[in-house]
Amino acid sequence: MNLEKRIPYRNKKILDSAKNEECTINSPICNYDKSTTVFCHLNEHFAGKGTSQKADDCAGFYGCSACHDLYDRRRTPTKAEAFYIEQEYFYVLRAVVLTTRRIIDKGIL
Repeated sequence: MNLEKRIPYRNKKILDSAKNEECTINSPICNYDKSTTVFCHLNEHFAGKGTSQKADDCAGFYGCSACHDLYDRRRTPTKAEAFYIEQEYFYVLRAVVLTTRRIIDKGIL
C-alpha cells in the first residue's frame, strides 16, 4: 500500500492573529487574559492532527492559557470542571466558529 504523506496547511497570519484576542472557548476556568491568548489547534485526526504533527492552521480557536491547558489536558480537570468535559464539543464548536468569523473579519481568510 502506497500512502502519500499529507502536507499540513500552515498560515502564520492565522497564528499571529490570536495575539491580544479574547478567548473564544471560555471554559469554566477561563482566565480572560488576552495577553495569554494563542491559536489552539484541534486535537482531532480529521483536522490534520497526527503523530508529531499539529492540525491544520485553519482548524482551531483562540484560547487563553488556562483554556488551552484544559483542552490539551495539560492539567487534570477538577470535579467542578467536569461539566466542561461533558460539554466540550459544544465549547470547541462554538470557539471554532467564533474564531473563524474573527479571522474572516480581519481579512485573513
